[in-house]
Amino acid sequence: IMWDESLVPSINYSGEGCLALPKLNLQFLTLHDYLLRNFNLFRLESTYEIREDIQEAVPHLLAYINNEGETAFRGWSRMGVPIKEYKITDVKQPNIGEVKPSAVTAEVTFSISSYKAQIRSEWNALKEHDVLFLLSIRPSFEPLSAEEAERATVPQRLGLQYVRGCEIIEIRDEEGTLMNDFTGRIKRDEWKPPKGELRTVTIALDTAQYHMDVTDIAEKGAEDVYGTFNVLMRRKPKENNFKAILESIRDLMNEYCIVPDWLHNIFLGYGN
Repeated sequence: IMWDESLVPSINYSGEGCLALPKLNLQFLTLHDYLLRNFNLFRLESTYEIREDIQEAVPHLLAYINNEGETAFRGWSRMGVPIKEYKITDVKQPNIGEVKPSAVTAEVTFSISSYKAQIRSEWNALKEHDVLFLLSIRPSFEPLSAEEAERATVPQRLGLQYVRGCEIIEIRDEEGTLMNDFTGRIKRDEWKPPKGELRTVTIALDTAQYHMDVTDIAEKGAEDVYGTFNVLMRRKPKENNFKAILESIRDLMNEYCIVPDWLHNIFLGYGN
């Protein structure tokens, strides 16, 4: 969906044509209809914003193929950092009646040594429930010519293979001390500034996407996506609340009669 131009166009919309998007009218059939339209529109808007952030962050890393045939980075990006180590630590059994795992956790280690103090503090400010993105970047061995770059899609130009979202469970410094903990495990008077330049983030992966990826590996012999990640990307906290909003709309859609009768018709546009 992220790179599908028919769903999420990258051009600046001038209003001359008609986009295949659900419209927000003055009247709605049901409350579910209203919520569903908002859900679809917000999902597409979030996808567009994430795509723009990826297109802005990845080129600054200046990815290239080194002599060993592996991806390396010459540059640096404020919002993206090369991954030092990545491993999946736990895949829990599915809940009853489901096929996807109940939880998939992983650990990502990265270094903030190349950043100045202000950007370091931004990475150090990551906390529980923040959403990050795992990127797999594999640039072409030779740079694309001007003609090839013009014809190529955005992922081809960036060397971008896969994008997966994840949510932070906890973050630790180089000595393994918990950072930005709001659960009470570290008392306020015991708090110390983070040590070292390495940071280890424990993350929760999208279980449904993980199940789809593992199924593709088993049935179609597809590449193991989770062994290829080499960049961790963050977004600005104020713009990165899409997951909580989409979950709230989804939960409201699954509730029964959440609006009182006196407000129902007015809300749907049928009241006086």
